[in-house]
Amino acid sequence: MKKWFKLFAMFALACILAVGAFGCAGPGGDDNQSSDDDTIDPNQQITLKVQSAAPLKYNYNALLMDTSPDDPIYKQALFTKELVEGFKELYPNIKLQFIENGWGDALYQQNSLYVRNWLNGGQMAVDIMIGETYMGYFAQNGVFAELDESMFDEVLEGSYADMVVDGKIYGVPMCTGIVGLQYNKAILAEAGIAEEDMEPATWDELLANCKKVSEYAAANNKDYDGIILNNVAGMSGAFRALPFMRQAGGDFYDENGSLALNSAANVEAYSFLRQLAAYTPDGSLNETSEDTLQSLFLLQGRSAYYVDGQWAMTAAGENFASCALPKVDENDTGVGNCFLGNVIFAVTEGSANKAAAQAFLSYLTSAEIQMRLYELDGRLPVNKTALESEEIREVNPVMNPYIDMLLAGGFEGALPHFENNSSLIWEAWGSFYKSVLTGTGAIQTLADELNAEILELLAA
Repeated sequence: MKKWFKLFAMFALACILAVGAFGCAGPGGDDNQSSDDDTIDPNQQITLKVQSAAPLKYNYNALLMDTSPDDPIYKQALFTKELVEGFKELYPNIKLQFIENGWGDALYQQNSLYVRNWLNGGQMAVDIMIGETYMGYFAQNGVFAELDESMFDEVLEGSYADMVVDGKIYGVPMCTGIVGLQYNKAILAEAGIAEEDMEPATWDELLANCKKVSEYAAANNKDYDGIILNNVAGMSGAFRALPFMRQAGGDFYDENGSLALNSAANVEAYSFLRQLAAYTPDGSLNETSEDTLQSLFLLQGRSAYYVDGQWAMTAAGENFASCALPKVDENDTGVGNCFLGNVIFAVTEGSANKAAAQAFLSYLTSAEIQMRLYELDGRLPVNKTALESEEIREVNPVMNPYIDMLLAGGFEGALPHFENNSSLIWEAWGSFYKSVLTGTGAIQTLADELNAEILELLAA
């Protein structure tokens, strides 16, 4: 395969410089040099280069001066400030330098450049790298240093499943999210759905409720429908479709590692989602922004149900509630879900500050810090002590069903990372999914064509 990572297995060890646990790697000069061990010398001045993204803000001082305390950006900045100051109390000799390189494909491309430079004999630009779906691929190819499992035994196991290679941990998330069903109690009640029936247990019950709401709205000149589905092109819509695929017993790849987007189980899920799409507000399936979809649901009251992660619930009014996604049927014992918003942090193998970097990740995933992040930003903690605490139940009760789902577990990982033609693959998926939700073509045929197209792109 024409992948630069495939070269790694042949000469990765030769590329790793024995520069010590506290040396500085990356742009801006070489601040520190020390021995390569697992301890932190309190007399050694260390600059730790950490990639960051919301809710970790690299310029929190400016944000704190320029924004309202009610602004989510202010709260993220406040979290960063408290995180930095708390870590400084523990390790006065370690300076945190946050570096933002964007997110999504832009971040992946930048991180790929960092690794290429390192493999070619240069210094690794960051001590701690962040990312999402592709981080497991990096871990499998030797980019990250193994973490001390004992320092992360409070981190929810499933949240870092993609970062476990041969039983060893190579990264942990700062926060996480999962997909749930959100609903507007006022709309459902107005449409004649009893409170005990508002949380559907099965796909058929959800479909029946959506149908009833849409029919009531049409008969009474109401400007709402049954459900809003995320059809934002590429990975955004895929994150919301994947739980239904898993509930039906499918996934992107089968148990043998073969691409299986056209499996019978996946086609069952697509068929159900097409049925749901019949009860969506006009134009909503053509929206290209997740923020717009959240606004349609939470602020404009355009639907009774919405499939999404928990973060929007931080601003939900008293008429809103959330619950687990319904099962396929009453006999279904599987768990269909996926992690999204799962911001993975990993210590780079090329870092000369491994011990300091690991100490920072341990602090970042501690119960105290995780609780504060949840209070300020609404992102689900990954620390089990925080998730199981009584205090967390009082922060935002409408989000407690998400915590219950997270603790119940039974699901692992997020979307796959495609090693080749990733952008084209997600573009193909987006076109396919739009055809599923808005078209009339045979779903099995569409899925067969998609599977064949992606196989070609992977082989190119």
